[in-house]
Amino acid sequence: MNNINKILGVILMLGSVFISTIERISIRVSVAIVEAGYASGGTNVPQFAQTNEHPTGMLVYFMFFVGFILLVAGFPGSYKKNRNHTHTKDV
Repeated sequence: MNNINKILGVILMLGSVFISTIERISIRVSVAIVEAGYASGGTNVPQFAQTNEHPTGMLVYFMFFVGFILLVAGFPGSYKKNRNHTHTKDV
């Protein structure tokens, strides 16, 4: 179960970074498309949107947080605990 938690944690954390990156790229591309349309008309390009005004959605932060919790839960507690509970075989 520990390995599954580690794998799911890493997948969720990388997925949240990927979603955030795609979101930022799409905002910049859409602003560039609108500005290019106005520039082709020969008019002055108005200042439409600041790319910093669009906050990242809560899904990205939630996925990163859950991924971090799963990643931390995937690691075992203490190695001393494992050494004290090893059973010796009687020969």
